[in-house]
Amino acid sequence: MDTISLTIPPKTLYLKSMRLLAASLASDMGFDIEEVEDIRVVVSEAINYKMSDEDIKINFYIKENLMKVEVIGKDREIEEENLKIKQIILEQLADRVEVVEDKIILTKEK
Repeated sequence: MDTISLTIPPKTLYLKSMRLLAASLASDMGFDIEEVEDIRVVVSEAINYKMSDEDIKINFYIKENLMKVEVIGKDREIEEENLKIKQIILEQLADRVEVVEDKIILTKEK
């Protein structure tokens, strides 16, 4: 399994780059266009949720038929209703969503 790790400041300026990286990796792995879009959206939502006052660490784990993305950081203050919407989006678009301490772990399989 290959690992790509990045740490970004909690600024929306870097969100687009992380979305593009996730989509590019997914495309290179052979995910279809809908799956690539799903990965782009869930990575964006997870990073956005961690936009607090601390750096955000993103780990991409790449295996031939699986992409796992770990987003690590301090949770942002979010209204309960918006939190539920984010959770629904993540669960609908990723094959698996795990929340462990300060991590959101997203898994998508081909």
